[in-house]
Amino acid sequence: MKIRDEFTLILLAHLIEFTVFGADAMFILSGGVTVIVTLTELWSILENLNTLNPNGPWRALSKFLKKKGEDYTGIEIDLNNDSDGNNNSVVAEEL
Repeated sequence: MKIRDEFTLILLAHLIEFTVFGADAMFILSGGVTVIVTLTELWSILENLNTLNPNGPWRALSKFLKKKGEDYTGIEIDLNNDSDGNNNSVVAEEL
């Protein structure tokens, strides 16, 4: 459903651009919408990666990234580091 909405926004921007500026338009409006959608999806990917592994290279952005997994599912996710450096996920459901 999300992909359909994003495609609809890009198509609508292109339609408005074609109607207002004609066939010789430079794709400014549809290109801008495409960039905004792409950046939003990239930010969502970084949020998901931060939830899965808070010690990754995106930890510099961690104060801006939202922990989506615990908020949406209601399940607490704890990452424990073993002595060999592996992360073990412990999932505990909140009641």
